[in-house]
Parts: sequence; structure tokens; C-alpha cells
Amino acid sequence: MARKPAHEQFDTLKAIQDCAFDLFGRYGYDGVSIGAISAAAKLSKGALYWHYASKEALFLACLKRLHSLFDSHIFEPMRRPDADPVASVLALFQGMARLLQDPLLRNGIAGYWLIPDSPETAAPAAEQRAFEARSAQAIRDALARGIDAGRFDFGDDLDDMSRAIISIVEAVILPLRHQTPEDVHRTLGVLARTLFRAYDKSGSLPLF
Repeated sequence: MARKPAHEQFDTLKAIQDCAFDLFGRYGYDGVSIGAISAAAKLSKGALYWHYASKEALFLACLKRLHSLFDSHIFEPMRRPDADPVASVLALFQGMARLLQDPLLRNGIAGYWLIPDSPETAAPAAEQRAFEARSAQAIRDALARGIDAGRFDFGDDLDDMSRAIISIVEAVILPLRHQTPEDVHRTLGVLARTLFRAYDKSGSLPLF
């Protein structure tokens, strides 16, 4: 089969990636077939397999795309070592608010947490575990900087708090297609104020 011109290859690849990203986010790995993706992208299965050798490879590419969105909106701002510790923690909530405005997430992304435990999905499962470990470390480091600066007092709860914040992120993000951005923003504001009210030693609550 003759290879398409570069611009047509790009358009085809983008159609595959966008449709697959949306479908996997809504229905998970097992809930989506190659046929459903090719139909949504208005392409043949052959065109899809031209770019991706398997459903697992396509899912992994979409999962990495999702992780890059989380990193750019949330975790990269949190990792800046020169940032004020309070600003780093606020970056978590502000980044979540920005993430919810991203049109790629409009139909939800809960499906990316539905990775079956099978040899076929070993690579995506490993990628997800590594991402979660990096994210938890970014949160822990930001909280630790706040402790070192005398802004937070978590006692012996630093690791537990890091894990709790990860749970908060998941609890807010996963059901997002059933909530309006305004509803989610109000929820984030309550969570941010509650965190600072409980642990900020200065007693000043940031605006969110």
C-alpha cells in the first residue's frame, strides 16, 4: 500500500488519537474495541493498525497523553523548587481547575483507571503505577517544603496527607463528566480552604 503524504498521515493519526482518547476515557480498556475506534474516526481498521500495532499500544499512547495533561496543569507547577510552598500547594487546586476546562476531558476520563489485570495490559498498568508514584512524590515534596518553611504542621501525617490528596484528586476528577466545571470549582475551593484551615500555621487562608 502506498504511503500517504505527511499531512494526510498527521490528520489520520490525530483522528485516531482523539477518538481513542475519548472512548477509552469513557469506557475503559475492555469497553472499547478497535472497530469502535476506527468507526468513530471514520477510518478502516487497516488504517488504524498502520499507526498502532495493537489496542494495547494505542491505549498506552492515550494514557501517556493523559499523564502529560496532568503534569502540565498540576504537577510541573508543583515541582518548581523556587516556588513559595503555599503557592506550590495551591498549584494543585488551580491546576485541577484548569484541567477540568480542557476540552479533551469533556466526556470524562474515569476509564483510564479501569485497566484490567492481564498480560495484555502489563505495560499500561506499569505506566499508571509509575505516574501515580511520581504524582504522590510531587505532592509530598511540596508539602515537605511547606513544613521546612514553617508554613505547615502535619505532625506525623505527611505521608498519609500525600496519599489523601491523591485520593482527593481522583475523587474530583473521575466523575467530572457528571458535574459542571462551576460545581467542581466550588468543591475545589472548599477542599483548599479546609486544608489550609487545618494545617497552615500562619492562619491566613488563600483565595481560590
